[in-house]
Amino acid sequence: MKDPELQTLIMGRDVFLLMSRLLGKEIDRPLYRTLLAADTQATASETLLIGAETRSLGEDEALQALSAEYCRLFVGPRPVCLPYESVYRGEAVIGGRAEHRIKMFMEHHHVEAVIPTAYPLLACDHLAIGLAVLHHLLDVCAEPSAGTSARGRARDAVRRLMDDHLLAWAPSFLNDLHVTARLEPYGGVAGFTARLMLEQ
Repeated sequence: MKDPELQTLIMGRDVFLLMSRLLGKEIDRPLYRTLLAADTQATASETLLIGAETRSLGEDEALQALSAEYCRLFVGPRPVCLPYESVYRGEAVIGGRAEHRIKMFMEHHHVEAVIPTAYPLLACDHLAIGLAVLHHLLDVCAEPSAGTSARGRARDAVRRLMDDHLLAWAPSFLNDLHVTARLEPYGGVAGFTARLMLEQ
C-alpha cells in the first residue's frame, strides 16, 4: 500500500465508522437525526443518506421501516446479506477459521474488540468489527502526536488488515448490500464504502 492509497483510506475513515455502525445495530433516533442533519448540509449533487421516501414517513414510521430493513438484511429469519467473512468464504460461522484469523490479527496488533451487549454481533469476523478496527488504525495513522513508530505500526496493520482480511470479501459483500438494500442509507453507504476500499 503506497502513501497516496493510505491517504485515501485515511480521508474515508469516517465512512468506515458509519458503515460499521449501520451493520452493527439498527438505526436509532439519535443516529437518524444525525443522518438527517448531514443531509441538510449536502449539496444538490450529493446522494442523501436518508431517502426521500423514508423521510416522508415521519420520524417514528421511518425508524420502524429502517428497523424492518435492518432485520431483513442482516438478522432474518432469512437474512439476505450476512456480514460475516466466514459466510463469504464458505466456512463455519461461529468459531471457524475466519473468526480465528481476525482474532489472531487483533491480538498481534494489540487491538481489542469490545462488543457492547446491545449489539447483536456474534463473532469477530463480522464486518462491523473489521471496519471499526480499520477506522481505529487509520486514526492512529493520521494522528501526528502518535509518534512515528506508532504510526508506522498502524500503517503496517492497515496493510495487513486490508490485504489479509477485508479485501478478500468485504467489497463483494458491500456491493451485494448496495444492490439488495431497499432503503437508504444502507445501499448508498455500502456502495461508497466498497469504492473507497477498492481505490487503495
